[in-house]
Amino acid sequence: MAKLLAEKDLRNQAVQALANKLGPVEALRFLALVSREPFDYQSWRREYFSQYSVEELMEKIREQHSGEGS
Repeated sequence: MAKLLAEKDLRNQAVQALANKLGPVEALRFLALVSREPFDYQSWRREYFSQYSVEELMEKIREQHSGEGS
């Protein structure tokens, strides 16, 4: 099983991923938006993951895990 990142490392990698994908300006805009708007994670999780079967989720996890060593 993959080792969990320390919170500081997780935060740094997440911000870096946002900046790489969106660019620094849009990443900062997103972070500001998230910090000022109420967010119901449980509701989002149910809505987001409802589109996947357990098998599809497991496949995505396997794909992600196999790509980590690259």
